[in-house]
Amino acid sequence: MRFTWFIARRIIGQRSHRSNVSGPIITIGIIAIALGVITMLIALGTGVGLQHKIGQKAAAFSGHIRVTTLENSQRQETLRPLENATEIRATLHQQSNISAVQTVAYIQGVILNQNAFDGIVFKGIDESFNAEFFTFFGNTDYVTSLSKQDIWISSELAKKLDLQVGDRVSLYFASEETALPKRRSCTVVGLFTTGFSDYDKTYVLGHLDVVRSLYGWEKNQVGAFELFLDDYSDLPAQSDMLYDSIDALVDVQHIEERFPEIFNWIRLFDTNISLIIIIMIIVGGVNMITALLVLILEQTQLIGITRVLGARVRSLQQLFLIQGAYLIGVGLFWGNLIGLGLLFIQKQTGIISLDSETYYVKQVPVYMDITTVLWLNGLTLLICLVLLVLPSFIISRIPPTQALKINP
Repeated sequence: MRFTWFIARRIIGQRSHRSNVSGPIITIGIIAIALGVITMLIALGTGVGLQHKIGQKAAAFSGHIRVTTLENSQRQETLRPLENATEIRATLHQQSNISAVQTVAYIQGVILNQNAFDGIVFKGIDESFNAEFFTFFGNTDYVTSLSKQDIWISSELAKKLDLQVGDRVSLYFASEETALPKRRSCTVVGLFTTGFSDYDKTYVLGHLDVVRSLYGWEKNQVGAFELFLDDYSDLPAQSDMLYDSIDALVDVQHIEERFPEIFNWIRLFDTNISLIIIIMIIVGGVNMITALLVLILEQTQLIGITRVLGARVRSLQQLFLIQGAYLIGVGLFWGNLIGLGLLFIQKQTGIISLDSETYYVKQVPVYMDITTVLWLNGLTLLICLVLLVLPSFIISRIPPTQALKINP
């Protein structure tokens, strides 16, 4: 093995050994590896970034898990309250993985002013509402206390109805008691923008007491509990565990069940990312096979001399695999340097934007960790080396006596 490493270091260190034929081919192989790594890093960083960002935005609005009555499980509205909300709340606060619990209720209605009207979903909240909602979506005009007559609406809805902070509007809700709808007059005290068109066009945030007054609920009755988890990597399993821990007949749904169209769409990113990685590794591997074949054919005399001196074929195979690993390493170095640099620039500046109507975000998000980078580089190096084993077997088919007759 010392002999193999010694020869390999001498060949690698002597750049002049590359001829006019091998030089460009080796350079192309290195560039192919570098471009492949750049493409894979960008695909992983932006694809996983989109998955994380969209998932976080959906959870920031409605929590990771919702606990409500069975009657409300298939509805957007929560028309039936949780009767034993106090006991359920106590059980939820005992769970170690739950970071926050907010009490909410949803009802449909109509918002009306002198200029126009529009259908809305009124989300009733109280002092337990997760204030990180506002900081997550970049809202600076967060109001710390919300009275019964205050509401927050989206900037899109405010523009559509020509509303500003401080304006009074009327909200109308259907009533089971009377034929005419019930009205509540509220003041717009804040605006928000989530980037989800369905949310921004529809939802209004107001006090939970509005819903209680409309349906005659008691003070301790709520429509649902929305839970925020510290670890949300396995929502189905955690949802089942939470259901088993609650001593009441309720429905426990995680966010992927409530919004399957969003999460099924972002799961498609995994398939696209996998295809890109497979294609790029194959392209890089094929180019390195070509480069290694050229190196073997160019160093035929070296193979003949070492074979005559007693070198084994396996040792010569290791010699050329070391050269191949070196070339792959050069490509990986430049690929990581450029790829991670581009991702860093995008993360710091957000220079590449997206259509928020389609992708739910205004800028291309980036997510990358050291484990993913090491895994990607290790996988690329391993697969390329496995592919290089095949052309290395051509060494055994080169007769030493014939190799020595070839002119340098």
